[in-house]
Amino acid sequence: MSSEFDWFMVTMPIFAIAVYLIVMVGAMEKQPKFLEGPGVKKFVEWAFVGLFGGGVLYSFFYMIKWFFYLVGNY
Repeated sequence: MSSEFDWFMVTMPIFAIAVYLIVMVGAMEKQPKFLEGPGVKKFVEWAFVGLFGGGVLYSFFYMIKWFFYLVGNY
């Protein structure tokens, strides 16, 4: 996967499924009991921190990399 289009084609369906699940569970009148457990809450917290923290670090790395690349070619 070398182009931005390839990454879009992989990540967009995953994002769409995640949003669909969030909306469907949020729209339920009564949520399933297992979603209220402490293990699930801890998992959701770690997944949230992991995904967004990883995304921030990934973006920061490439921002710095491209900065030096562009300064080097100036």
